[in-house]
Amino acid sequence: MLLKIIGIGLCGAILSLMVKQYRPELAITIPILTGIVILAICVPYISALLDMFGRIADTAGVRSAHLKIVIKIIGIAYICRFASDICKDAGEGSVSGKIELGGKLLIVTLSMPIIFDLLDIILRILNF
Repeated sequence: MLLKIIGIGLCGAILSLMVKQYRPELAITIPILTGIVILAICVPYISALLDMFGRIADTAGVRSAHLKIVIKIIGIAYICRFASDICKDAGEGSVSGKIELGGKLLIVTLSMPIIFDLLDIILRILNF
């Protein structure tokens, strides 16, 4: 599995470099398609990972709302990184930075319920 992902990634990178010499406007589509293919290969593993997270949360007694938030945060981080890297490859470092900033703001916003619950727990402990 890992070798397949590495092979596809290397082929995509080499193909992108070759195409960039002759048709630079088309070269950006190759990393995007390569990323989509690799993501499609990983989908079954992502599903299994989500199931394991659910079992761990049940065992540890973590609220399902918190688990959903954490999974969304992880998804936002990966998607923003993917989009940011594509923008960097296209030479759009400024846009890349804006995507990263937007992702970080979304992550902080999504994490607020967990932060409030932690503060509530800390205050209850301190007010014994």
